[in-house]
This record gives sequence, C-alpha cells and structure tokens, in this order.
Amino acid sequence: MTVLAVGAHPDDVEFGCFGTLARLSKENDVHIITLSAGELGGSKEKRLQECKDSAKLINAKLTFLNYPDGNIPVNFKIIDELRAHVKEIAPDTVFTLFPSDTHQDHRNASHVTISSCRYVNEVLFYEVPSTENAFHPNVFYNITEYFHLKEKGLRYHTTQKGKPYVNLVAIHGLAKVRAYQCGCDGLFEAFCLYRDVRK
Repeated sequence: MTVLAVGAHPDDVEFGCFGTLARLSKENDVHIITLSAGELGGSKEKRLQECKDSAKLINAKLTFLNYPDGNIPVNFKIIDELRAHVKEIAPDTVFTLFPSDTHQDHRNASHVTISSCRYVNEVLFYEVPSTENAFHPNVFYNITEYFHLKEKGLRYHTTQKGKPYVNLVAIHGLAKVRAYQCGCDGLFEAFCLYRDVRK
C-alpha cells in the first residue's frame, strides 16, 4: 500500500498524522507533500531542513511545492500540479488537513487536495491546533508505540520553538483524549473519513 500525507506547512503533517504515518511506514511506502516552506514562520532554508529531518525518521519520501506561505491559492495551477504528483505516487490512502480551519492555508490545502485526489480510494482529514470544532473524528489509529517519533518529529521544528501551539504536553493530552473517545487505552490520532471506496 502507498500512503500520502499533504500539508500546507512543514509541521502540519507532524501535528496531524505523523504517528499514524510512522505506524504505516513499517509495511507501506509513505510520501509527504508540503505546499509551502512556511517562510513566514522562520528561515525558508531552516524550515525546509526541519521538514526533511523529520521525514527521515519514518523513511518518508518528501516533495515540496513552492507556494507562498500565507497565500496558498485554490486554482487550476496548484490543483493540476498536485494532481500530477498524486498520479505519479498513486496512493491508496491520502491524509490532508480538515477544511474547517482558522488558517487560510490549511483550508486551501484541504480544498486543493480534495480536487487533486478525486480518484484516490481513501481520503481522511487530520486535525491541527487551528482546526475548528466541526472536527468530529470517526477513524482512530493507535500510535502508542509511535508517539515518541511524533514528538521527535515536532522537536525537529526548532524554528517554531516557544510558539504556543507547539505544546507537547497538550499534544500528548489530545492523544489520550482520542483514545478515550474510542474506548481504548494508550495514545491515538483521530481522523474524519472523507471517502472510502472498497473495490
């Protein structure tokens, strides 16, 4: 199986689905596409390197698309470019940002991913700190054995250190809450299923 995660910024995937990607990487090919370098949050070169270092933790293949941080568009150009990468990767499952989000880049990344992945069998939305309350998960992955990789991946993003949303205690707490919601012990990541086509 081939898995693809799409983020707007270098740390989105780490927040939303990195534990799940780490788990899936044991038996599947994992790809990450980041739409911008997140240059409004720090040096472009440093942010890109942080993302590369994090991806190496789980042997994920990383692709950067050079769209402007804070102004990721929703238009034919980006959809066509992303669609070409999706066609080449041929993922069975795609993880992307939830469309209801207070950050415009997150909303737009979600919309262009949906359009670019019309023929992917399974598409799921992940949550990040700016995800709005409309997020009601119905898919849960046990990441107890992989949470240390999620933490390590987030710690690689040193340019974001000190920002309130990079709160590992809160992130650990959320993983406990998601476990509680599905009636399990341990640490979980949660997703909203957008599409699941069984052939």
